Amino acid sequence: GGGGECGRLGGPSGWAAERVQASLGEGWDYTTRLEPGSPPVQLTGEMVYSWMGDDYAWLRPLKPAAELLAAKEDWGPLYDAVALGRGGAKVAALVSFEDIYVERAFSEATGALLGDRASLWITNEFQHSGLRDQPALVFDRLLAMSKGELAIPS
Repeated sequence: GGGGECGRLGGPSGWAAERVQASLGEGWDYTTRLEPGSPPVQLTGEMVYSWMGDDYAWLRPLKPAAELLAAKEDWGPLYDAVALGRGGAKVAALVSFEDIYVERAFSEATGALLGDRASLWITNEFQHSGLRDQPALVFDRLLAMSKGELAIPS
């Protein structure tokens, strides 16, 4: 097993994002708007909350599974840093310089863990949705990087 970010979760998630949001009290303002009349900025990232199984019809069938996962206590290691470090696959990743969901430093640390096998394309050209926004361009570039056919300075 590994340590740090690659270690154990340390118990059940227990709807962690929901608990953190609630702990902010008045500090959490989901009504913040970029300009008057615009929709609220709800930067909750890719979190799942306990109430979503009730509010979203397409998630209702998954609510029992979500409850089980939120209560699960016997999680093993998320990642094995040693195994990742000695793997053989070449990889390429788009890392958004100012991604609102993923800290760039975490992506860079993962790339460093993989060593010379990893090629990182660090850019502000795309945000978190780069593969969805321009799938052909992003996929073709990442594939070429993974094969060593294209070097992207980062």
